[in-house]
Amino acid sequence: MSEALYQIMGRHRRDPLPERKPPWLKVKAPGGENYLRLKQMMQELDLHTVCQDARCPNIGECWDHGTATFMILGDVCTRNCAYCAVSHGRPPKYDIEEPSRVA
Repeated sequence: MSEALYQIMGRHRRDPLPERKPPWLKVKAPGGENYLRLKQMMQELDLHTVCQDARCPNIGECWDHGTATFMILGDVCTRNCAYCAVSHGRPPKYDIEEPSRVA
């Protein structure tokens, strides 16, 4: 057999380690000044965003630029997309004050 074994920290692998991911594929962890400001504002105003509810991996980038996608009429979506983490079902009673908080 001509299969080469690579020893890495005491373990044997049949293949070499894959190359590093390109820089454009990496996402910066959330935590910038704008991100923290928007996060606090969303909590204080009891607003729901697709960014949070869908667990979007780009939330740090968008919120750091001061943008967010709001869910209106609560945090329950009437659709049931297989790829989305937003809770789905029949929305509960609507909060009539929500539009003024979003504005």
